[in-house]
Amino acid sequence: MSRPLRLYLAGPEVFRPDAAAEGERLAALCREAGAEGLFPLHADGVDIRQACIDMIEEADALVANISPFRGIHMDPGTAFEVGYAEARGKPVFLWSDDLRSLVERVPAGADGRDREGNLVEDGDRPENLMIVDGRRVWRTPEEAIAEAITALAFTMKNRELQRMARSYVMLALAVSLFVALAAGFLVNRLVGW
Repeated sequence: MSRPLRLYLAGPEVFRPDAAAEGERLAALCREAGAEGLFPLHADGVDIRQACIDMIEEADALVANISPFRGIHMDPGTAFEVGYAEARGKPVFLWSDDLRSLVERVPAGADGRDREGNLVEDGDRPENLMIVDGRRVWRTPEEAIAEAITALAFTMKNRELQRMARSYVMLALAVSLFVALAAGFLVNRLVGW
């Protein structure tokens, strides 16, 4: 039997005072859905960046909380993890507890610019287009986890079928080798008479 789908749980939850409990809650949501949640909570003295990268490498997909954190945008560490996962070809599933678009969150004048004169993205997205363009952003982690499992079910089934096919090929090879050796032995016995 194959291992469960592994989901890296990215987000600012690691900064919460109850980080371990929240990580366990998110991992439990994954278990209930039939997946393994990888929550990046580390002890002091660990190279946290490398440990997170290693966990993303182990994961089949990334589920990221892109809710505003310490301002109007998502946690920058989570943004890095989303980008890293994408660069590695990992599917990314997003959720946010604030689905308002950036133009709704950032006060802008009639010209679409904020107080400093910078253009506010008006793409009806809850985060910068480099993060969310072309992706649905779910309201809860449960919804994002369920979507990840549904979207990757075919991939996991295909992986299991490939594993089984390799096993059958190896078995067929072993049987063929045995039959060939047995036939050779039989021919040698018959010719040797």
